[in-house]
Amino acid sequence: MNYGKEYDMGHMEKGEAENAGSEKNEATLHPRQEAETLGVRSNLLVARGVSEIDAYSDRIVLRMPNEPHYWGGNMTTFRGGHVDPEKQVAQFRADFPEAAHVAISWDVFDMQIGPEHEQLSAMGFELEQLDILSLTAPLKRSPIPEGIVVRPVESDADWQQVIALQVETGVEQGYERNSYEIYLRSRFASRRRQISEGWAIWLGAFDGDILAADLGVYTDQIVARFQEVETRPSYRRRGICAALVTAGVDWAKSKAPNAVPVLQALSDGPAGRIYRRCGFEHCETQVVAMLPPEGTFERPEDA
Repeated sequence: MNYGKEYDMGHMEKGEAENAGSEKNEATLHPRQEAETLGVRSNLLVARGVSEIDAYSDRIVLRMPNEPHYWGGNMTTFRGGHVDPEKQVAQFRADFPEAAHVAISWDVFDMQIGPEHEQLSAMGFELEQLDILSLTAPLKRSPIPEGIVVRPVESDADWQQVIALQVETGVEQGYERNSYEIYLRSRFASRRRQISEGWAIWLGAFDGDILAADLGVYTDQIVARFQEVETRPSYRRRGICAALVTAGVDWAKSKAPNAVPVLQALSDGPAGRIYRRCGFEHCETQVVAMLPPEGTFERPEDA
């Protein structure tokens, strides 16, 4: 998941962060399946194949050693809803001793920003409240607008258009162009490796040779996670994103009929509104706390 900010971390070998007294969870299930919530399960899914995941009795540690500027890919998620700022920040630093950032979250179904997070705010953390939306009722299908073709992104030229559109959208949201493009090129190199394995797809809506919008979908047998729906400004409000969501659900169901389509969106953000029109409904609320390295991919306060 992209939380709207990207992060910096140092690499450590698996199993080294045990100084906080937690015993490693020895269950035979993959750590993704040990998460309680759809939101966290889907976070771990989109990191599949390009990450290291350690499951402990009190937390799940996700690392992406090859993507040191992706905060959401280098995070400690605590099991349950107990918030203990000093202890949990210290645990993250033990899990990621070389990291320049701190990123923590909680694997709980309904957490909203409240008094228990005030100490984190005082420590300089940015708090984000995320809506987890899922599709359990029939999809409200949207037709592909006339003149638009929806197909997988495949060629190098296609991918260059995807990155360029993502950069422009990010700049529109307040990111610094050069550093954000560096991050995105690294992020999409990993995504292309995942897509080559057959359990993820990136869909593009094309007007001739022009990419109008794009969307990623990842799936396993549990969840189908939707990622990064973006539309070129001149093509907005034409139903293209809803058509991409329809195509994405169709693809996910063809791969894993029982998987639950899921996405994360900032509460009341535009992405959530698109998916709600397609029949997605709120199922969880989660909070992420981030202390970014100074000057690194920060979102303006009014974004």
